[in-house]
Amino acid sequence: MSPSYLKRLAVFCSILAITGCGTTSSKNSGESTGVVINVNPKLSVIQGPASAAVEVRKQPISILVLHHTASSLPSALETLQGRNKGHTVGVHYLVSAELPQARIFRMCPDSLAAFHAGKSAWGKFDSLNQSSLGIEIVNYDGNVNPYPKPQVEAVLALAQYLVATHQISPENVVAHSDIAVGRKIDPGSLFPWEYFAANGVGAWPDTKDVQAFRILLKSKKLSNAAIQQLLRTYGYRLDDNSDKTLGLALESFQRHFRGSKVDGVADDETVALLQALVKKYRSAPPKVASPARSGKV
Repeated sequence: MSPSYLKRLAVFCSILAITGCGTTSSKNSGESTGVVINVNPKLSVIQGPASAAVEVRKQPISILVLHHTASSLPSALETLQGRNKGHTVGVHYLVSAELPQARIFRMCPDSLAAFHAGKSAWGKFDSLNQSSLGIEIVNYDGNVNPYPKPQVEAVLALAQYLVATHQISPENVVAHSDIAVGRKIDPGSLFPWEYFAANGVGAWPDTKDVQAFRILLKSKKLSNAAIQQLLRTYGYRLDDNSDKTLGLALESFQRHFRGSKVDGVADDETVALLQALVKKYRSAPPKVASPARSGKV
């Protein structure tokens, strides 16, 4: 075999692994750190250092979880290798905040379950490591620091590819804070969820539905019990019916869908957004969004 043929074969095998067809961890697959995998014209992925914080995947991929690192790129690359026994974490992908172009590192193939979700729940799913893919985005705090455009575009291209490849429904593209109510706050209120939804990744309510529900709420407010049920129907896990837990769940919801005011208060805007989302995504069979691009950051 010629060297050029062997090189093409290695790239092809890497692409198979990134789509979940691989059967071994990258630490055992012979992949070299730093190899660039050109997945499509808009997406290139660098083979990063392999994460040891993985296990055999026993459930199909149904969820995509977005995180922020709360650290620098070098620190995140070190931590996400999962070799610290006191902090065993891993992830599938890590996206840098570098300018003028962000880089995407693959830490383990999709075919493995990475330890990124921790104690978590979403809808019918518990302990989401097995049923999800994770993307870590370099940002010290996405509630304070905006995400630079090159990074946003890199995450979007990756997420579009993963959503299409694994047929992940819009309502199952979630924040770490969505799946860990009261425990996590990432990727934060400044993450551009509406822009992502406009480009085929994740859920967003229809404006006309939000307006209609706001009108109805002027004459009839919902009880806390009704709001709790709406949150649970959409996917949030509330461990009890206390006002404190409701407030924490509303904060998680607002970080995703109303980032301009995260206060845990069930005001009319928040409740109308929630009602519109339940109507759009939980009242009929879910539809996988098209990865078409539109709009501006």
